Amino acid sequence: MSLQSTAILVVGVGTIGQAWLRRYAHTIPMNLQASVRGLYRSNRYAVLAETAEFDRVEWQSTRTVLARIHNDIRSLKSQHQHVVVLDLTATDEVGRRYVDWFKSGAHIVSANKYAGASALSEYIHLRQVVRQYQRYWRYNTTVGAGLPIQSAIRERLDSADPIIEIEGNFSGSLSWIFQHYRPQEGPQNQLSDWLLAAAENGLTEPDPRSDLNGLDVARKLLILAREAGWSLDLSDIQVQSLVPPALTGGSADTFWQRLPEFDVTFEQWRLKHDPQAQQFCYIGRVSLDAQGLPQASATLQAIDPYSPYANLPPGNANFSIRSHLYDTNPLLIQGPGAGPEVTAAGIHTDLLDILHRL
Repeated sequence: MSLQSTAILVVGVGTIGQAWLRRYAHTIPMNLQASVRGLYRSNRYAVLAETAEFDRVEWQSTRTVLARIHNDIRSLKSQHQHVVVLDLTATDEVGRRYVDWFKSGAHIVSANKYAGASALSEYIHLRQVVRQYQRYWRYNTTVGAGLPIQSAIRERLDSADPIIEIEGNFSGSLSWIFQHYRPQEGPQNQLSDWLLAAAENGLTEPDPRSDLNGLDVARKLLILAREAGWSLDLSDIQVQSLVPPALTGGSADTFWQRLPEFDVTFEQWRLKHDPQAQQFCYIGRVSLDAQGLPQASATLQAIDPYSPYANLPPGNANFSIRSHLYDTNPLLIQGPGAGPEVTAAGIHTDLLDILHRL
């Protein structure tokens, strides 16, 4: 066993970061010799002693926080320490730094989807760097928070059981909205009513078009498709946006003010698509066609009362994995698919896996 200690650098101290610091940072077993040594926000950072209290840190300002992280990785490596970066952000700027951080000596735990869903050429290069420099990269919370979806896919592949299809309701916010919305209940039950309720409960992004345009679902689907060994790019996925073309531009405030147009456009789509449908679900699916090529889509679909998506608790996720052995009877995974507490728990599981390997 290595006698090197491990420095943990937490990038992103928002809701998920605070949940992990509050609940898990102090629970790392002493024999793993790991402690939080750095906290980083958009324009601030704090370098910590091994016994620091997280609610008493002294923040320092910086205009180049990503460069600061890179310098801290190199400094800690020069002191013969292992380094694990927890990327708890949601920005592509951080994801683009992974290659440099891996090369400088860091291992990474990601809640950030952008590296895993980057352009295929960038993703392949990133994987090559991970192998070349013998780094660990864990990202189980990028899809389904703490649910063991990616580990289930890896177990199938490790068992020489190729994946045939992956399907699920990947968006916690859209799942919550469509678990409540019922078109047959009349004009007092507009889709925008539930969109507003989701925003008030903190379930959507500040600009809800980031949820409604389907790209978040597509990125998560892309991560799982690549985990299954399929070479896909984001542009290969058929994505249905629920944002009317006339409302894609402008500010989020303008979008909120024009919700009646949003409802009119959605109602037109519903009446054309399936006017008798009683319930909808936004579903991501990737499967192999007759030629063995992956086909992927992220679309809103009508579901019947017997669908596995019909009676989920609002916000919960349902994923199915079909393989050669689990074909007619797919492997099902259900549970909370979003939320800071379950995501923090998944982050901690990934971190402990790396610490034990180190």
